[in-house]
Amino acid sequence: MRAALWALGVGPLLLTLWAVPIGGPGALRLGNRHSPCDGVVLVQHEGRWGHVCNREWTLAEASVVCRQLGCGQAVGAPKYVPMPGEKVPALLHNVSCRGDESSLWECSLGAWAHSPCPHEWMVVVLCSNGTFREIRLVKGRSPCAGLPEIRNENSVDRLCGLHEEEATVFCRELGCGPALQASRQDAGRSKKYMTCEGTEPTIRNCRLNNRLRSGCDFQQDREVVCSGHTEARLVGGEHPCAGRLEVRRGLTWGTVCDEDLDQATAHVVCRELQCGSAMSMPRGAHFGRGSGAVWTEAFRCVGNESLLFHCLRGPGHQCGHSQDAGLRCSEFRLVNGSSRCEGRVELQVDGTWAPLCATHWDLADATVLCHQLNCGGVVATPGGGHFGHGDAPMWPDRFHCAGTEPYLWTCPVSTLGAPACAPGNAATVVCADLFHALRLRDGQSRCDGRVEVSLDGEWGRILDDSWDLQDAGVVCRQLGCGEAERAYDAPAPGREAGRVGLSRVRCLGTETLLTQCNVSASLLASAGASRDVGVVCSGSHRVRLVAGPDRCAGRVEVLRAGVWGTVCDDGWDLQDAHVVCRQLGCGHALRDLGGAHFGAGAGRIWMDELGCGGHEATLWQCPSQGWGRHDCTHKEDAGAFCSGSVALRLRGGPQRCMGWLDVFYNGSWGAVCSNALRDASLSVVCQQLGCGDQGWLENRPVHADLGVSWVDSIQCRRLRSSTLWRCPSAPWDPHSCTRGEEAWVTCSGSSEKTTQDSRTPLAALRPASQSLPAATTLLFPEERSVRVRGGEDRCSGRVELWLAGSWGTVCDDSWDLADAEVVCRQLGCGGAVSSLAGAAFGPGSGPVWLDEVGCRGSEASLWDCPAEPWGHADCAHKEDAGVRCSGDRGATVRPPASGPPLTPLPALKAGTLPMTFCIILGTLLGIVSLLLGAQWYHRAACRGSGTLENLPSEGVYEDIGAVPMGEKVEGPSVPLGLVLEEDYDDAWEPQPGPEEEEEEEEEEEAAPLSAAGGLLAAWAPELG
Repeated sequence: MRAALWALGVGPLLLTLWAVPIGGPGALRLGNRHSPCDGVVLVQHEGRWGHVCNREWTLAEASVVCRQLGCGQAVGAPKYVPMPGEKVPALLHNVSCRGDESSLWECSLGAWAHSPCPHEWMVVVLCSNGTFREIRLVKGRSPCAGLPEIRNENSVDRLCGLHEEEATVFCRELGCGPALQASRQDAGRSKKYMTCEGTEPTIRNCRLNNRLRSGCDFQQDREVVCSGHTEARLVGGEHPCAGRLEVRRGLTWGTVCDEDLDQATAHVVCRELQCGSAMSMPRGAHFGRGSGAVWTEAFRCVGNESLLFHCLRGPGHQCGHSQDAGLRCSEFRLVNGSSRCEGRVELQVDGTWAPLCATHWDLADATVLCHQLNCGGVVATPGGGHFGHGDAPMWPDRFHCAGTEPYLWTCPVSTLGAPACAPGNAATVVCADLFHALRLRDGQSRCDGRVEVSLDGEWGRILDDSWDLQDAGVVCRQLGCGEAERAYDAPAPGREAGRVGLSRVRCLGTETLLTQCNVSASLLASAGASRDVGVVCSGSHRVRLVAGPDRCAGRVEVLRAGVWGTVCDDGWDLQDAHVVCRQLGCGHALRDLGGAHFGAGAGRIWMDELGCGGHEATLWQCPSQGWGRHDCTHKEDAGAFCSGSVALRLRGGPQRCMGWLDVFYNGSWGAVCSNALRDASLSVVCQQLGCGDQGWLENRPVHADLGVSWVDSIQCRRLRSSTLWRCPSAPWDPHSCTRGEEAWVTCSGSSEKTTQDSRTPLAALRPASQSLPAATTLLFPEERSVRVRGGEDRCSGRVELWLAGSWGTVCDDSWDLADAEVVCRQLGCGGAVSSLAGAAFGPGSGPVWLDEVGCRGSEASLWDCPAEPWGHADCAHKEDAGVRCSGDRGATVRPPASGPPLTPLPALKAGTLPMTFCIILGTLLGIVSLLLGAQWYHRAACRGSGTLENLPSEGVYEDIGAVPMGEKVEGPSVPLGLVLEEDYDDAWEPQPGPEEEEEEEEEEEAAPLSAAGGLLAAWAPELG
């Protein structure tokens, strides 16, 4: 009942709570815990309280009750079907009011009787002075679409399972017209939690059946859409904030005539889409023709509205789809320049413009922004202060564009942990004007690709049947991309090839602009004879890391002449890796990896025998054998692991979407501090982890060992597509939190149980780069994790260990069964069957982490064993060690949660086996002798006395019973930790011998008294 009445703002209802009776023929009150102005209507008659039994109950009767109680106006008159046992007897039957009476007793009253009410419901009154505040639709694109909620004084409650009748009442009460789409479409009214006729003036007049509340499943609910709903979208553009303007009215999408789109309306659309401000409004179906309706009603926006829904409307033009309106928006702008295509770069978030920090701002980033703003190619990025500083604090976002992206936010971004920007260090750019501008499309960098030209503000293709290096050289120089390395016939752009700008180009090679060459703007050749033209310029060199967990870890690949190739690991060291990491904006190198650690590449091997000093700006500035000169194969491909490689997880919770919030940075996991974490940031975290769209902080016991805590003061912004890596915060610091500040986050998503508390669920890890499918990314294990690879199952294979962001192997020098025993125990795979050497499961890759391992067999983990220092092995991968375990999880005894570890007998080194065998045999013979002697003595004693079996046993029972419950009885016992280990249900249990069976029979006879004694001891403190 409580939960049901909360949904209408009544609050948890207790019908027997005290309320001040109001005088009259009877007393009147509303049973409610929090407010006397909400609740079931209760009346008193002849000293007894009961409810009002009415078939019809409207706002007229509710208004009189609210007036009599001094609770303002009536805002609801629902009927409530209680749970069995909640209902109180009916006292007053069939009340009918006009609505203007001053008290209920002036209404037409039926019979005062204790007879049963024929209706299953009780009547409820909600007054304006009670807890109700408003109804609303949330998480939709307008106030007339979304999920239905009722907001009360101290809570918000979702309404479950609205069908057409209920949704229509809800929509009309909001002033949004009839409902076009309800939460549920299934037919039938017999099993609905909330039931409306469809004619009620308010949703708070409908009937609630608390007996059916358990059937609510919000996962099955769709959003409610009313006929008054309006939203906008952009379709067919080069990025999410450009395209043909389409408007949805109710459930129908339609286009807008370009004559009806003005600057003010365009700004509102961009704001609604979280796309900043309007940059341009291309006309004439620039982004392709739409289909369906063309709206003849135009929007009359002022320009400051947050949604198109709020704009006034008036008659518009009539047009066809050839005049569909287009729109380009941008959250970025250039200010203080002499034209719209140059200036200081500013970013708009939540309606506020602020400069962008110039840290790592380069020509590739600037190229993307120039194209996004519909300007020509980038000319320059002047130093700080060239276009002024601006007054607002600078955004710290660092973009890592290749130069080929259509939109700046599609580039990788690293904002989390970035240090504050130096004063005056604002990003700037000078873009070319569109007049005679060039751009390169479909390439691998900003300086290679298919050539396009802008002659009159519109981009067009260039077709030619004799394109050569002289022509390509003019293009490269005009774009500031160096000299031409290749001129080639480029593939056509696709089905919608677009207009042709130039159909012939003949250059001498000395021109500064392509349009200064001998060119033709008419289509001189047939479509099949001429092809699109492409160039590769010397400025197209790039480096990247691939096949790793994100853009900051992986196999090193270099782009040259438009072709990607790898780097050989001959001479590859940490200084070379430093240059790669710095060039990519990934911090510093943690590991230089060889031996195709991230898998073998394909194609060219561009570089070998690199000798970087570590200070070079690009990898190709380092000494090497020369481009393409090497004596390597791809099994020697080099890799790097940078400090900027990041990941996210929830750890230690009972469910997948609950736990301590950790980030992976600088090669290790660390905590996130809870300071400044608000709803927006928690929502970003939960969405990124696939755990719903909202989260909250919870207080949890303080960490026993604080360890590393990486980041504090996270303040995520409202962006179109955000991840934690795009959120501003305090700079990275391994001691960001003080004790108790670590964040425990609970997300609204999945309630799946985690299989291991100490491991991160696989689905909870997301790579920083969204360009890699989550299924193909490598995940970050715990530091010093162990695994086996190459075997028949999960319990056999080559032993591999994770350290410093890299999987490595173990050398087989001194590798034996005791070492294998420890590995098998760590894996939960029972005992060791064999220890294998000589890369029995195939050679591994990466570093060889351990050598000369000397385990006794009882250690909890491999790193507890004596060995050479980590990473100081003198082995090759042909000496990789392996194990084969029994796979019997129940045969291995794991350490309990506390206390000394319980382990199997240590595995023995080969040299000690004969001596050990003799010791064990002697011990067994001694035990057998003692048992035989004890048995002989016992039988002799029994024959000697003859009355031992008849001795009174009360003393024994008293001793047993005196042991308080909860105390441990000294002597051998099974530790509690073993009982709780679910993996050991099949564990071996010793079988009792004959004497033990006799003792068990005696204990069973004593058990009742023992239990009674224990209970008395347990109650004693309370009784005393």
